[in-house]
Amino acid sequence: MDSHARGSKITCCEYGSKPRAGVEEDPSFKQIIPYLLVRHRGRLFLVQRSTEGGETRLHGKYSIGVGGHINRGDVEGAQDVIAAGLKRELEEELLIRGTWQARPVGVLNDDSNPVGQVHFGLVHVVEVDSPDISVRESDTLAGRLAALQDVRAVRGHMETWSRLILDAADPTTL
Repeated sequence: MDSHARGSKITCCEYGSKPRAGVEEDPSFKQIIPYLLVRHRGRLFLVQRSTEGGETRLHGKYSIGVGGHINRGDVEGAQDVIAAGLKRELEEELLIRGTWQARPVGVLNDDSNPVGQVHFGLVHVVEVDSPDISVRESDTLAGRLAALQDVRAVRGHMETWSRLILDAADPTTL
């Protein structure tokens, strides 16, 4: 799943001879990240990262999406690598009691900051049938369902990808 876009190599699952830590700082590689907007009846799951999380560039930031790297071991044998990575990431980050369904709604490419320079987002809306959602890693994240006005109220404290989505569309209707 490699292609070239604007001089960056887009990678999924493979980093070639580079360790992941090296790729995280190398803008010549773009890592594919499933970015999931979790929604229940028009409300969004709003998360805030603590200072205990691994990505120091995102400490204290709010987000309307959860996501992460697709790792080879997580998707081996899968017919749809993106769907398998999305499912693994969703189940790793959140505890959703009830059923859910994901659908793609867009992509994110933001070279304006160091985090965006090394990541390429595949944005999905995840509709859940129950409001009973919680974060799994409560030491690194806090989360709750929030109305759009509450989400917009913390926009200035959001990570870039969430701000870009809020500025481009109403995420409660995507």
